[in-house]
Amino acid sequence: MKIQLAALVFLFGATEAYGKCVPAHEYVPFIGTAGRAGRDGNVPLGMYSRISPDGRFVMRSFSGDNLSAVTLMEIVKQSNGASGAKAYLTDFDNEAFPVQGSWRFLVNVDGSHYRLADIVKNQKNAKRQFRGGISGFYTAAAELPGATDRNIRIRSLSWPNSSGADGVDDNQGKGQLTNKTLTVRKSSDGNYDMSDSTSLNYMCSNLRSSDGTMFTLPMISTDGMEFAALPINPKDRRSTMRIYRFGSNGKDCSRVDDLNVAASKAIFGFPQTGKKSPVVFLSSGMSGNKPAYGIHLYDRNLKKTFFVGDRAKQVNPDSFPGMTKDGRIIYGAKWKDCASCAEKTGYVITDFYQSEDFKRFRETNPDSTKALKACVTEEDVAKVQAAQASLYGLK
Repeated sequence: MKIQLAALVFLFGATEAYGKCVPAHEYVPFIGTAGRAGRDGNVPLGMYSRISPDGRFVMRSFSGDNLSAVTLMEIVKQSNGASGAKAYLTDFDNEAFPVQGSWRFLVNVDGSHYRLADIVKNQKNAKRQFRGGISGFYTAAAELPGATDRNIRIRSLSWPNSSGADGVDDNQGKGQLTNKTLTVRKSSDGNYDMSDSTSLNYMCSNLRSSDGTMFTLPMISTDGMEFAALPINPKDRRSTMRIYRFGSNGKDCSRVDDLNVAASKAIFGFPQTGKKSPVVFLSSGMSGNKPAYGIHLYDRNLKKTFFVGDRAKQVNPDSFPGMTKDGRIIYGAKWKDCASCAEKTGYVITDFYQSEDFKRFRETNPDSTKALKACVTEEDVAKVQAAQASLYGLK
């Protein structure tokens, strides 16, 4: 009882000190053309969602009958005060991706980089800035540390697309990972050009005796220094998602963590209070000794996985959650407000710090969680959004 009271006092004091908390769970339906049903009668959710650092934008593929193949979604306030997600059309092919960390650029599968602001303003008529990096499907990229507006390094990481001997693509998504690093500079006219590029690096040969050299489901971290991937033939024969660090030579890899689950994809968040960056993923797991299918967060500092879903609604999430700089988790989903209610399609925004799992953990572990904030506040969100607007080129 004393521990619970202490936790409540801490939470109340922290909330008062830091400002008004965002909702524990917010549901944002698609609006406009994005909210129209397709030929099958359902509103398409899309696939392979990527969440911007401020949670304002979502880049998604397979967007459905009424939209372009890849759309840039923006979460906006409607005239009635409620949030909704509207779509901007692009000329991109499926599996296009953002440059993680900053989202300065959105990248088509041919390596063409575009400013996010140009997509918002001109949609399909946006002007390409430059072309480079690893091209093709299943690529991810991130800005490396130390970037300035005029000097940026971007590391791209491949998800292999090797074909079998008979030409059949029976090994799609399995193989030796590769990466390449670009140097990009801003010219006097305000546009960006690629000034340098490394050669293609084949990775992780140094792990042949432990984790093997073939991986699947890779995702790069927001700072481009780490990646998560599932080894195909690890020595321990455990099919678990693991986290690796890029070697300084761009070729070697070192395993630094293991999620101990076979997640469909592990997506990095941003480091909070100077600690290791968490990862979020869709998986079946246990919560309070009960099965919990849905979105989970693995805290690499606490070495613990938390279920962050909302048990008050019937939610069917997609497999690509993301995490903002302020600590919120966002993912695409279909949901019902009640058993007999109509199904809705859109995005769920969750404050990890207000999730049931984490609140219970905080109550019983006050010492290990005392440095963590009580919640994500509206001020936290506004601060990140203001900084990101400048990076996007949107004022």
